[in-house]
Amino acid sequence: MKKKKIVIILAVLVMAAAAYFLFAAGGGSGNGKSGGKETEYVYAVKDSFVTNVKDSAKLFKATIVLVADEGGLDTFFKEKQCIIRDVVLFELRDLTEEDIRSPDIMDRLRTSLPASLNAALETESIISVYFTDFVMQ
Repeated sequence: MKKKKIVIILAVLVMAAAAYFLFAAGGGSGNGKSGGKETEYVYAVKDSFVTNVKDSAKLFKATIVLVADEGGLDTFFKEKQCIIRDVVLFELRDLTEEDIRSPDIMDRLRTSLPASLNAALETESIISVYFTDFVMQ
């Protein structure tokens, strides 16, 4: 009898966990949202961005991933690589050493880069960027 209770409890826990992941973690709300957050689509920009640091002999390297609020933009982003690279490099090369050392620089770039990229690409789909590399030497 004790084994049956344990099996029933485990089955209930497994079903509860499955329900949580299905609904709360984004498995199946059906409206493009998960837990109140819009679905994000990512596009890894090919190659890193390397530029001089403004008023310094140092170099800055960053690798970014674009975050969009709609899918199917891979081909569009691939075709617009030269514009994406130009816009990102233009903003990064204007950073000073103090800017790069600032604790909020990534958050500031997460706001400014999507705005600049959306304007240059004539879209409103880019909502943020992720940094996979962020180094000054």
